[in-house]
Parts: sequence; C-alpha cells; structure tokens
Amino acid sequence: MYRSLLAAAWLSLLLARFAPAFQDDSTDEAWRDLILQGTYADVDQKDHAKAEQIFLKALHEADRFGANDVRVGATLNKLGLVYHEQNKFGEAEAALRRSLPIFQASYGDESIDVANVNYDIGSVLMDMGKYAEAVPFLERSRSNFEKLFGTNSVKIASVLCMVGDSYRALKRWSDAEGPLKQCAKIREVNSGLLSADVGEVVAGLAEVYRKEGKLTLADPEYKLAEKIRERTLGIMSPVFADTLEAHASVLKELGKDKEAEKDETLAAAIRRNQKKAR
Repeated sequence: MYRSLLAAAWLSLLLARFAPAFQDDSTDEAWRDLILQGTYADVDQKDHAKAEQIFLKALHEADRFGANDVRVGATLNKLGLVYHEQNKFGEAEAALRRSLPIFQASYGDESIDVANVNYDIGSVLMDMGKYAEAVPFLERSRSNFEKLFGTNSVKIASVLCMVGDSYRALKRWSDAEGPLKQCAKIREVNSGLLSADVGEVVAGLAEVYRKEGKLTLADPEYKLAEKIRERTLGIMSPVFADTLEAHASVLKELGKDKEAEKDETLAAAIRRNQKKAR
C-alpha cells in the first residue's frame, strides 16, 4: 500500500513537473500513458516482467524527443528499478547510469532526482558484489539527502548502513565502524531500540569491533543484537543462532567461558530444531 501511494505521488510530481515544458505539445500523451500503465503493473500488480515491457515501449516513445530529454531519463530510471526488482543487475546498472547525466543536466547535481539515482546505482552495485564501486555513488546520495532532509532521516540511515556494509564486505573494518555507528543511532531514534532494523546494524557493528580486536566493545553490541533478534525474529531463528555463536566466540576470547557456554548451548538447540524441521 505504501509503495503504491509513493508511486502515485511520484507520478503526480513527475507529470506536473513536465507540464510547463510540454503545455503546447500533445505528442507525449502516448509516453505518459505508458508510464502510468508500467507503474500500475509494477507497483499494484507486482508484475515486474510486464512493467519492463511497458517501460521499454515508453522508452521508445521518449526517444523521439531526443536522447537527452528528461522523459528519457525518467523512463530509464523506472526501467532500471524494474530490472533491479527482477535481479537483472547488469541491465539495471546500465539503465540507471544512462539516466543519471540526464537528471544532472535537467535538475542539477543537488536535486532529489540525482540523489535517488545515485542511491539506486549504489544499491545495484552492492547486489552485484561491486562494493568499492558502490561507495562513491552512495556517498554522493548521502551528501544530497543530508542537504534535503537533514542528518537524522531514515534515508540517511539507509545510506550509512549500506556504506558500512560495503566496507565490511571489503574487510575495511575501521572505515565501516563510523557509518554503522551513525546508522544505529539514527535508526534507534526513528524506530526504537528494539526494532529489527536496529538489530541488523548492531550485529554488523559487533562484527566490525570483533574483527578490529575491540572485544570489550563487541561484547555489549552482541548482547544487544541477541536481545533484539530474539524479540523480533523469535528464539528459534537461525539468524538469532548466528548471533549467539558469534558472541560466544568473543566471550571465549574475553575469558567468559560460562557465558559463552550458555550461548553455545542455546545456539546448538536452535540448530537441532532446524534439522528436525527439514
């Protein structure tokens, strides 16, 4: 429902934005209609393959206005997001990269459109395992989002976590620490301490501390991650078991063998339950 409303709002803004430039031009009617159809197929029907075909037709219509027309950029953007939904990462990256300079020329480097496309490209690159390439796009989106929404928005938290996770994947532990700490603080303010989103980033931060050898910092983060994941995912969750096992490893290194044994025992019970359920 939320995504449907968001898409409707996006379309209203999009078409209203174009209206002044096209007020004497009725030739874009077919393009507008296809964009509406594609968005309906994507958001309401969840039929991404159908949406892809419609947006390809819309791109053909938009191309008649010139390769750098903003309608081309808008269509490429929609097409890139649909490709991403279908895990067609190469196609998604190509479409989004093509849309970026069009939006930059049309709206400026600091616009919301450019921020969103940078964010989307970063997301696709992360899904492709291209973490080093993703970071500059994410950082540019972060800079724009901070100017547009302030430093404590949910969008900023999402970017920070993605940057931190990219550095984790690259084993750049010290670079990952700052973004993850900031992300955790913002998510706690926006979602509450015991939310699944906070649990995810806290577990990531605990791992970073462990990899850096900061075991006394990792210990409380793992404890918090355990508490959150038990509450949000359930005591039989394999993800909760992962957290217990990682924490037990840290506890052993800290000489807290009895605490480690408790975590290991519970994790082992969860694993046994997993095997029975198969």
